[in-house]
Amino acid sequence: MASQVRLKYRFKKLVVFFGLFIIVIMLVYCSNSNKSTTDFYYDNHADSVAYVGMKTCATCHQNKHQTFVHTGMGLSFDSATRQKSSALFGANHQVYDSFSDLHYYPFWENEKLYIKEFRLLEQDTIHQLTKEINYIVGSGQHTNSHIIEKNGYLFQAPITFYVQKQKWDLAPGFEGGNNSRFSRILNSECISCHNSMPDLIDNSQFKFKTIGNGIDCERCHGPGELHVSQRLNGQGVDVRDEIDPTIVNPSKLSWDRQIDLCQRCHLQGLNLLKDGKKFTDFKPGMKLSDIFEIYLPEFEGNQSQFDMANHSQRFQMSKCFTSSNTSDLKFTCISCHNPHVSVKITGSEVYNTACSQCHTKKDCTTPPEQLVKASHNCVSCHMPSSSSEDIPHVSVHDHYIRKPSDKKYDVSQMQKLVGLYAVNNSQPEIEHQILAYLEYWEKFDKNPFYINKAREMLLSNDYPHLWLKYFYLKEEYEKVTQLSFEYGELDAWQSFMMGESYARLNQLSQAIFYTENAYELEPTNQMFSIQLLKRYIANGSLDKANKFGDKLLNEFGDNASILNSLAKISTLKKQYFNAEKYVNQAYQLDADDLSIWETYFNLYIQLGDDKNVLYWLNKIQEKQPNYIESNQLDEILDSLKD
Repeated sequence: MASQVRLKYRFKKLVVFFGLFIIVIMLVYCSNSNKSTTDFYYDNHADSVAYVGMKTCATCHQNKHQTFVHTGMGLSFDSATRQKSSALFGANHQVYDSFSDLHYYPFWENEKLYIKEFRLLEQDTIHQLTKEINYIVGSGQHTNSHIIEKNGYLFQAPITFYVQKQKWDLAPGFEGGNNSRFSRILNSECISCHNSMPDLIDNSQFKFKTIGNGIDCERCHGPGELHVSQRLNGQGVDVRDEIDPTIVNPSKLSWDRQIDLCQRCHLQGLNLLKDGKKFTDFKPGMKLSDIFEIYLPEFEGNQSQFDMANHSQRFQMSKCFTSSNTSDLKFTCISCHNPHVSVKITGSEVYNTACSQCHTKKDCTTPPEQLVKASHNCVSCHMPSSSSEDIPHVSVHDHYIRKPSDKKYDVSQMQKLVGLYAVNNSQPEIEHQILAYLEYWEKFDKNPFYINKAREMLLSNDYPHLWLKYFYLKEEYEKVTQLSFEYGELDAWQSFMMGESYARLNQLSQAIFYTENAYELEPTNQMFSIQLLKRYIANGSLDKANKFGDKLLNEFGDNASILNSLAKISTLKKQYFNAEKYVNQAYQLDADDLSIWETYFNLYIQLGDDKNVLYWLNKIQEKQPNYIESNQLDEILDSLKD
């Protein structure tokens, strides 16, 4: 009997032990699960909660609104007006691009801003194109860049005004022979940082329903519809006692969610969206890596070089940051920056006060005479201002807080690449890492290290859709087409790459099939649309191509590639009047496009205009001698003799 009692007692102890063990496991799991999403569930994270705009916020928060509109964020984006512009204008303020031999002249006319592109031959103007500017992006503290709007699509103009240097020059990324003129299209990734949250049409990265006038309250506080509705009805919690779930107060977030909020835009790198996510999905209080990861290269040695918008990454490298945020919230961006007040009127004492929370004056080993010279300003020594790698003529404070050093670094050590890392996720999935290496090579840096690293990782982690991208980037098109996928398995870009690969192998029917899939998934993608139009022409489907070309012209407005394709169609259909009209319009938009010259050449062959045939033939041969195969060239020259 006693043994039975002892057995029951041991059994009860065992049950209690396992019960406690399960509870501990659940607590750990729940704790980790919460960290993967948000610290606190905010009701305004729901997709059904709408943005209401800054004017609505200002009706109750006028004091905050009055100062915020003068901050860099409040002045980030607006219509092109003289009041918005920080630039200098006049005959002396022009830009010359020596690579393309093009001049740019910004000017005002009838209170509208224009940029004129032109080319000179001695003193004669042989090309001229003028575009109206609809928006100016940039607060005027560093730059003013310029945007053209056409039917909901936004395009960046090729010149920027650099405020600190008080000069016009080519826009960032347009220099060094990369001038895309007026054709660089902007997507939701760009606009969702430089402006209020954009509203795009369904299944589009490029076409905007509405375009805001600057970063507003809801970029940091989340959609305000629910909050406004409750407050107008006299409802809502007492924020002195508890967190209001209808609106995000960033100061109530944990330090890592605060950093996520800031590095949503103040961290420039390769942004990789998670499956099914859009850049507009992130809301304050969410974990940023649940929406997208941000990858940057990691180097050994000197860490002095940085991009302009890498404040967050540089800040997180600082010992001040890593030592302060081990458990409790102590030191984040808003320890120094009040988002409602411009840095232009924030005195150095504000930043020094943040430093003095941990450091006393006696901690500083700088000689007294240097401290006096620096006006006891911590920032001037520990966060010096310097130029950035990616934006010319701009100087910004390096947010990597550290002791000044006179140490000299070997150039080879400075450039020793270790790899890519996700700044906002210490443990990214292998699949995302491989994609990061592929896309970094594709978009940022053709260093073989990146694409070779992707291949190395793919060999031990088989992802067919990533092999597709790898083979495509390596121009191994036969290997792309040998991959097998189920119908509907490929996304828009994967379908496009498959279509391009079949096209390079001259398998037109398959090329059209996959390019049509890509277009159906993203009909506002200009590249997909234009390539599909070219496929229809190459396949001889002229009526279908003509109808599709008219549709694209109506959708995208004046576009040199679309107009040139319509000219080709009209030439093939012997509609020479239309052909000449379209090709002239295409040439006006892009006078250096060799395919437009070829269209002129073929048109004048059909018209029997020997003088113009020779003119365009000579231009083509001069620019690219092997553009026309020798046997074709001989036939053309023989026909002219006849």
